[in-house]
Amino acid sequence: MKRLVLFDLDGVLLHSKENMRQAWDVVLKKTSIDQPFEAYFALIGRPFKDIMAHLGVTSDVERIEKIYMTASFDFLSQATFFPKVKDTLEEILDMGIKLGVVTSKDAPRTKAVLAQLEIRFVSIQCPSGRFRGKPAPDHLLIAMAEAGEDPADTLFVGDMETDWQAACRAGIDYVHASWGYGEPLKSVPALECVSQLPNHLK
Repeated sequence: MKRLVLFDLDGVLLHSKENMRQAWDVVLKKTSIDQPFEAYFALIGRPFKDIMAHLGVTSDVERIEKIYMTASFDFLSQATFFPKVKDTLEEILDMGIKLGVVTSKDAPRTKAVLAQLEIRFVSIQCPSGRFRGKPAPDHLLIAMAEAGEDPADTLFVGDMETDWQAACRAGIDYVHASWGYGEPLKSVPALECVSQLPNHLK
């Protein structure tokens, strides 16, 4: 039995694609960026600054990020939780398992959306200037440290290849959310803990 389950946010707990699309449309209108939403969306799972670097945007990144984040807050009603998310999280808590979130979404928006769930998370990890974002394992390791749990007792649920890479590098088991935004993975480590999870996560 795992003692800690960590979740990615966008595409796993939160259905936020339309919110992202509308925020990116504002970026296109207010900046010189000409990359389509599909190019941006293909890279989600990484911190915003890393996505910009992959898109070849190297200047004025902080202003662009502020435009995007502000617009995303304005359209926050377009981001809703997937069905039965709250029930599933409560079921996991009732099993005596700790919960955490490790996301590439910034802290203000993450806290705003998670507050709607009223769920007790032992750790909420967002991008920071001190640690590397996914696919680096840094925030998964910090979440485990805050929860007081070891990699062998931890499971990460994600939907992007960057999530899988981060889990592998952190030495923890991984479950790929087939309902999420990423492509199915060709190879995922065998998970003996899957049979012990609620049906919503199998």
